[in-house]
Amino acid sequence: MAATKPVAYIDARALTAGDLRASLYEAAGGEVLADLVLDRAVAQALADRGLEPDAADLAAEKRRLLETLSDDPDTAARLLNELRNTRGLGQARFEALLRRSAGLRKLVADRVEVTDAALQRQYLLRHGPRYRVRLLVTATADEANKLRRQALDGTPFSDLAALHSIDPSAAQGGLLSPISPADTSYPQAVRNALPKLDAEAISPVLALGDRFAVLKLEDKIKADDVALDDVRNELASAVRRRGERLLMEQQARELLAAAEVVVLDPALKAAWERQRDRLLTQP
Repeated sequence: MAATKPVAYIDARALTAGDLRASLYEAAGGEVLADLVLDRAVAQALADRGLEPDAADLAAEKRRLLETLSDDPDTAARLLNELRNTRGLGQARFEALLRRSAGLRKLVADRVEVTDAALQRQYLLRHGPRYRVRLLVTATADEANKLRRQALDGTPFSDLAALHSIDPSAAQGGLLSPISPADTSYPQAVRNALPKLDAEAISPVLALGDRFAVLKLEDKIKADDVALDDVRNELASAVRRRGERLLMEQQARELLAAAEVVVLDPALKAAWERQRDRLLTQP
């Protein structure tokens, strides 16, 4: 579209694509360009291996996306519409997203492993014991020890967490959702401490990198009465999906890092560099 051709009118005054370009590039140019770069990189990687997603693969991607949103089909459809509106995924970008995901899944399919250790971990996450605790995090060990002594002397732990903790859970008096010791999204020190806590017990001060934490056990939720063999197939599917997702994210970062992109427009270049750095450094 020519930069001088009107694309809209404001009070009968023409607005051209050139008028919008810099602002559009700043607002979404980096994200859109990153999608296009990855689309082409995935397509080339598939072609190099003689692979190509078909209609069934795209339908499967949409089904997986819906399943991650809700078990109820109507709720899932509503949430998907909200997601698309929030992320600006019109028909073209949404179809490109499905195609990109299907392509990445094909590229990593032969690298996904479902090990006994992964099955056991997934089993413990879903059916093993969990612990409901309050968490208090400080910047120094001295402050953590001081607050721990106050808790042991009878000051309500929830009050201490609300007033002094630098963790976001302070807003709930430090209360966390139930934690499984198998959940690696939590620091190892926290997961190791959980099984050692008796009811209402307060943990020693735990070192969490450059921060320090104290836990208070509120409740232990017993393991489900479910045998691993009874849910083995379900667990294997979950392990495979998680493995695929991690490998797909890794593959996408590798393709993006290897792409040779020359951006001539200054506004688009700045937006692209921000988006590229964000995608390559996010966990």
